[in-house]
Amino acid sequence: MTNTRVAIAGLLAGTAIATAQTVSVLTIEDAVALAMKGNRQVQSAALDVDRAREETAALKTTRLPQFQIYALGGQALRSFTFTIPQGALGSYPATGPIPAQNAGITQPRFASLIVGQAAQPLSQLWRIHLALISSQISEGLAKERLRQQRQDTAQSVRELYYQIVQTQMQIESADAAEKTLVALQRETDQKLVELAALKADSLSVRARLSRQRYQLLNLRDASKTQKESFNRLLGRDLGTEFSVEVLPLPRAEEIDLAAARDLALRLRPEIQGARLQTEKAETEVRRERAEYIPEISAGFTYASFPNVSFLPQNIMIAGFLVQWQQPFDWGQKRHKTKSLRDATKQAVLTEHDTEQQVLVEVHSKFRDLAEARVLLDTAALVQEAQREKLGETINRYQEKAVLLSDVLQEEGAMVQAESDYRDALAAFWKAKANFDRALGRE
Repeated sequence: MTNTRVAIAGLLAGTAIATAQTVSVLTIEDAVALAMKGNRQVQSAALDVDRAREETAALKTTRLPQFQIYALGGQALRSFTFTIPQGALGSYPATGPIPAQNAGITQPRFASLIVGQAAQPLSQLWRIHLALISSQISEGLAKERLRQQRQDTAQSVRELYYQIVQTQMQIESADAAEKTLVALQRETDQKLVELAALKADSLSVRARLSRQRYQLLNLRDASKTQKESFNRLLGRDLGTEFSVEVLPLPRAEEIDLAAARDLALRLRPEIQGARLQTEKAETEVRRERAEYIPEISAGFTYASFPNVSFLPQNIMIAGFLVQWQQPFDWGQKRHKTKSLRDATKQAVLTEHDTEQQVLVEVHSKFRDLAEARVLLDTAALVQEAQREKLGETINRYQEKAVLLSDVLQEEGAMVQAESDYRDALAAFWKAKANFDRALGRE
């Protein structure tokens, strides 16, 4: 039986080497890096940041002079004539009355007007400044949403990666179990020839082997589906082949709760987003109060009447423009300001509550990770003990000291122990991924 174990181990090692030579090994760090570049949801969130940045850049241009040009031309449906009375423009000793007699002016049917204006905002600069602050806060919120999407994607990558690792371990375990059953079948068939075993024993082994092969097929199909989903998550072709590596377990001293709390308060996008929402609410109060300031602009206006003979052809005016909407608003701005102040207080409460919620989540995920570690250690001990017990039972079966039913019973217990260990390992890595997400890691 020892020679059989060595042969099986050599076969598994050779298969692993051949696989490594044909399929590249994708580490979890490389997988996360690929997802940060290729994941479509991450790319969409990055585009939101670009949009917010461009909106801020567009708003900055409103601080510069604003230019407007109007051109009006049209055909009058009916010509009109008006009269300038004699002496309407004054009477002077040298010339007499101007005009000397009543003068009639007829306007041609086609008339045109060109007006150009340049205005430099003055008092509006404060409002624009506050609007820029609000826009920059919106840009910051878009960045935090991008960070949150990156963290969610990284967690999904890690969870699916661990699932693929678990399935790969299940395939290796099932393949080893299949080879063990093949060897057991040969041993049972030999005993059947020697009349040392019953035909029912041989059929039982064959049935167990057939069921094991079905489970192996099912696991390989599940692995293909998981890898396709993983490739989609990474934003690459679904048929890209890769293999995964079994990760070493982190030491218990690597995980510190106090450091985890500080890290979460610095990295969690929900906290940063809540703080930005508070700043935005405070800025909105300032913007509402700025509505009391009238709009004052320095301006230059040019007007031309190309087809109107009795008016100046060119008029240029430099000065200022004052516009004050609703100087008396019956307390409207005051009520809006109070409403925005209440919204600011709500944002502050939300910020504090978000911090507490994050800390509660960190504590909970830390405890889950500690429990998963203890369960994994226990499952590993049970697996090791059951593996030794199965080996001893097989040796005793070869020596005809126990029945085949005892071997099959121990083999079933071994399969269950390995399944429990894989489940405990998957639970540990899932708890680790949830803990990393609670800290705000990518």
